Amino acid sequence: MTAHRLLVALVAGLMAGALHAAPARIESIRVAEYDSKTRVVLELDQARSHKLQVLDNQPRVVVDLYSTRMDAALPQRGTGIVRRMRHGRHPGDMLRVVFDLQTAATATSFGVAADKEGRGHRIVIDIHPGAIGQEAVADEIAAPANRDVLIAVDAGHGGRDPGAIGRGGLQEKTVVLAIARRLARQIDREPGMSSMLTRDGDYFIKLRDRYTLAQQRNADLFVSVHADAVRNRRVRGSSVYVLSEKGSSDEARRLARRENASDMVGGIEMDGLPPTVATMIIDLSQNASIGASLEVGDDVLQRLHGVGRVRKSRVQSAPFAVLKAHDVPSILVETAYISNPQDERLLNSGSYQEKLAQAILAGIRAYFYRNPQRGTLIAQRVEAGEIPDQEYVAVRGDTLSGIAQRFNVPLAVLIRANNLPNDRLRVGQILKIPAG
Repeated sequence: MTAHRLLVALVAGLMAGALHAAPARIESIRVAEYDSKTRVVLELDQARSHKLQVLDNQPRVVVDLYSTRMDAALPQRGTGIVRRMRHGRHPGDMLRVVFDLQTAATATSFGVAADKEGRGHRIVIDIHPGAIGQEAVADEIAAPANRDVLIAVDAGHGGRDPGAIGRGGLQEKTVVLAIARRLARQIDREPGMSSMLTRDGDYFIKLRDRYTLAQQRNADLFVSVHADAVRNRRVRGSSVYVLSEKGSSDEARRLARRENASDMVGGIEMDGLPPTVATMIIDLSQNASIGASLEVGDDVLQRLHGVGRVRKSRVQSAPFAVLKAHDVPSILVETAYISNPQDERLLNSGSYQEKLAQAILAGIRAYFYRNPQRGTLIAQRVEAGEIPDQEYVAVRGDTLSGIAQRFNVPLAVLIRANNLPNDRLRVGQILKIPAG
């Protein structure tokens, strides 16, 4: 646990007793339509039980919450089957939230527990059109204790925006979609993980819509896949980026400007603002998720060392618009330089694409087993001691004793697990780190 997280945990513990008697606050409301249903997410600062009712005589869904107040602004326009929303106080210190519907429906709901730091209490209501009026009562149905960690995989560019183009004609939008699909398949095969693709074909999605899709599905991590290009065709290798808190290098700002320009293809400006203003806005601090983004980014970058050349040995920061989600840890992986002939050939190789996907997944796996999310299968496995062996890719300056100390593994155990004849290491060597 980092010093920042420890401080947050201590403060939360000290304040818990004082806040226990205070009413919960609904801090935000999200409504989205997908998969033939409309999902409403209520975000609260404290856990609260709720009762859900579906009314027959008038198409509406009613949610009652005790000792709760509404601090969020209700959406002004309808979404999906939800025509409008309203709320009011009822006797017994009860808040009633009403969803007026376009047509009769059924509904289900469940509660999502907060993370380890006490953030993210949610009540999720799924409204399905078509069936008439059966009542559904959910008295704080607990979120499944073994839910999957959900990874949003975003293939950059697409449709009218090809992204960078290599000298051999390989388009960034094509190769990153192939890598994203491979990564999603590998994630789905991983116990305790599942994936969603922001795009699964050759079509254009605005940058803000990409991370919004991840937010609507309550993703635990957002991974955007790209392939960089520069004028100097000798430059090659992988890099990992997170959203900048403050400044960023000239190269990072250049890359961010190019990627953010995707929303200008076809004359579309981000949120109706001039590109320069939008770029300044997206550089605002996203402190709530940047720490986690840096941590998972470092895990991914470490594994990329075992695949090929790494351009930047540390996680970089830049004002990428696609990483703006304040509530979802987000990283952008520049897999290679499509402008370099060697990297372009590698990117066009199915086996190399598979290796890149494996490396990204290995980094994601390491992060979530080190930071298990409450209520997930991974958290259950960690609690039961079912922690898979990790892998570590040696970089310049590493020593075997230093690696053993970092992972709290006896040096002799590390040597034995890897059948090493001595304690010498080479850059790029993959070591198995025994669990426990």
